[in-house]
Amino acid sequence: MSRRKKSLLVQRAEYALYRAVAWLARRPSDEGILKWGDRLGNFARRVLRRRDRLAMRNLRDTLRDKSEGELREIANQCWRLFGREALISIRMQNMKLGEIASRFEFVNVEALENAIARGKGTLLISAHYGGWEAAGVALMSIVKNVRTVTRPLDNRFLARDLLRFRSSTGAAVLDRKRAARGILEVLSENAVVVVLPDQAVLPREGVLVPFLGRPAWTTAVPAKMAIRRGSSIVFVFCIPHGSEHRLEFGDPIEVDQMTEAECDPVVLTRRINDVISTRIAAHPELWLWMHDRWKGTATGESEGANGE
Repeated sequence: MSRRKKSLLVQRAEYALYRAVAWLARRPSDEGILKWGDRLGNFARRVLRRRDRLAMRNLRDTLRDKSEGELREIANQCWRLFGREALISIRMQNMKLGEIASRFEFVNVEALENAIARGKGTLLISAHYGGWEAAGVALMSIVKNVRTVTRPLDNRFLARDLLRFRSSTGAAVLDRKRAARGILEVLSENAVVVVLPDQAVLPREGVLVPFLGRPAWTTAVPAKMAIRRGSSIVFVFCIPHGSEHRLEFGDPIEVDQMTEAECDPVVLTRRINDVISTRIAAHPELWLWMHDRWKGTATGESEGANGE
């Protein structure tokens, strides 16, 4: 999506705030991290008022059976989760992989291991759900050849620190703008490619398929690349439990065993959205409602709108 370039002054201010939060995150106990995380989330909700209004609008348009009070509480929980997970992820940057892994319960990890053993590459599909940032770090403790598809940060100072941390864990990144070629290349090397396809894309970059029961522009790149390579698709979701997490892997979709009709990229993209949507519907407080998932549709913001 189009974004305005940030001035150097704004980038420095953001980085100074980040360093202050990082300092805070290193000191409290696990209980303190949760308490300060709640405070950070509540503060962010008050400051990022436009994002909060967007979250409430998304919730109203999606969870139509909920009362206004119930929707407000889901949004509040989402903000507090955002604060807690931000502090937890920052604190992890000062931990060794073994210590990070000890804070995770890995459920059905055999699904990922079996997919890798097939030798055709694996697309590991998740969402901005629960502890997704922490999950990306923990994953490096059980799998080495991992690439994550993401958008580069628009703050050079934060990007520098993140690159340093990722390098220390062995993680590597594929730029979302040029993801198709990169995914295809690393799948041929039997890599695990992590993709979070639950964010909006421009209409020319995606297909219009349901997400939480509402049409949403969705990237079809993961489906297309899996079909082309015959790769496995494995879903994974990170469930917070206090300051610890549970990483749940789903049984793989073996693309090379699907029918011709099932191998249509639109059909497979819809199937991917359905799995993610089911997870979110069960625990809506764990998803990032502050993003305009339905941008470019009748119920989303216009493409030229800018976030806070």
